[in-house]
Amino acid sequence: MRNRSRAFWIVVGLTALGAALRFVTLGVQSYHHDEIVTASRVLRVGFGHAMDAVGFSESAPPLYYALAWIWTQLVGTGPWGLRSLSALAGVATIPVAYLIGRELRGRRTGLVAAALVAVNPMLIWYSQEARAYALLAFFCAVSLYYCVQALRDGERRDFIWWGVFSALAMATHYFAVFPLAAEVLLLLRRRGRAAISGLWIVALATALLAPLAYHQMSYGHAEWIGKFSLGHRLGETAITFAIGETGDIIGQAERVGPAVMPLLLIGAAFALLLARGARDERRAAFVPFAVGAAGLGIPLLLAIGSASKDFVLARNLLPALVPLLVVVAIGLTTARARRLGGVIAAVLVPYSLAFSVWVNFDEELQRPDWQAVAEHLGAPDAPRATVTWVLGEAPLRYYLTHGATQSKPSEGAIQLKASEGYEWLVHEVTFVSDGSAPPPPRRLLGPGFREVAYEDAGRLFIRRYRLAGPELAPLRLRLLRHASLHWRNNGILLDGVGPD
Repeated sequence: MRNRSRAFWIVVGLTALGAALRFVTLGVQSYHHDEIVTASRVLRVGFGHAMDAVGFSESAPPLYYALAWIWTQLVGTGPWGLRSLSALAGVATIPVAYLIGRELRGRRTGLVAAALVAVNPMLIWYSQEARAYALLAFFCAVSLYYCVQALRDGERRDFIWWGVFSALAMATHYFAVFPLAAEVLLLLRRRGRAAISGLWIVALATALLAPLAYHQMSYGHAEWIGKFSLGHRLGETAITFAIGETGDIIGQAERVGPAVMPLLLIGAAFALLLARGARDERRAAFVPFAVGAAGLGIPLLLAIGSASKDFVLARNLLPALVPLLVVVAIGLTTARARRLGGVIAAVLVPYSLAFSVWVNFDEELQRPDWQAVAEHLGAPDAPRATVTWVLGEAPLRYYLTHGATQSKPSEGAIQLKASEGYEWLVHEVTFVSDGSAPPPPRRLLGPGFREVAYEDAGRLFIRRYRLAGPELAPLRLRLLRHASLHWRNNGILLDGVGPD
């Protein structure tokens, strides 16, 4: 009872630590592009509109958005309120990780698993994102827990609860199907027909979701993923699983350096399990390893087999992270290498904790602060065009509040002569760059524009050009997209501008 009580309070402490890491800075960063889709497109009006918007604007099932709509009726759609649903799911995943580890190898393993989940930068990042990923990780973790229970005891209630949470996971994100496929095979192999009491729930959920998935795929919302090389995305997945999002999603190059130590320590945990783990320890690790490997491997095989099925992306693979962290915990608590495993854990957990805290002090590791840019820009007193990251258009428009228009990529081909198309007329052109950038060439602007301001808004820099008089000038839309602003690709936001 003393050991049980000690473990309980340690889990409470780890959960409190995880909650602090997720909630204290929850509303500090601006919304990112995908979060704007959630806040302003999906949850903009009533529940019926939200469910309809999921069908044409998303490539994920509706459960998260249904829960988020209900949640925001109480807390609002501000960054803290909307993200708090993900934060709660992220915090709830911590004790679930403990339960999985405890059922597999005892309290010590459970405590290490809970600690790894509490401070993992990737899980913290998506616990602070107004998207479905934290909820997905939670449901997949609970599904794994009941899978372990059903494999061990074979109780009908465990199969039913496994089916319920598996169905909830699938209704949250389609990539839940891959780790669930491994769980289905494990249950059928070991428990046979007894697993049917939970399998029918999963089968029903699959049948209900299939028409929606087919409809969403027709829009091609996820086709942009294949524009990046598969090798690049796999490397990015390894980095983000160790230290969170530091790359494309925040408009930065991946930070390989900080990921080296945690990846080496994780590799050492796997090596301990293979070299020093007893047979029962390796057998216990097989279930979470199989689930995590399926969550990574099946999407990879599909991507290699067909480019049209290539949706490999770090956040889509998130269901594999908690199972793999449980495997790491088993490796670090092997009986024949307990001291060395303890040393590795004593380095890995504080390192992840320190990095998660450091993100809050380093603007280079955060989402770009589009709210600060909007405050600097203010409402225009004349037609204005703002050139910036294409993924920054939506959040900047959201924070400007007075109304703005995102120019479509196809408009970049519009001819400059009115006789061949139409002209956008503006009085001001503003450039927002990631860090300091050189002045744009004069040919991008045309005659008459002169620089009137150059200021910074955190890591973002704002350079403004205006015409000397009250007149308007044609916007060189096609050329402006090639401005050097340190973004991967540029977009253009138009304030109160209409075609001539």
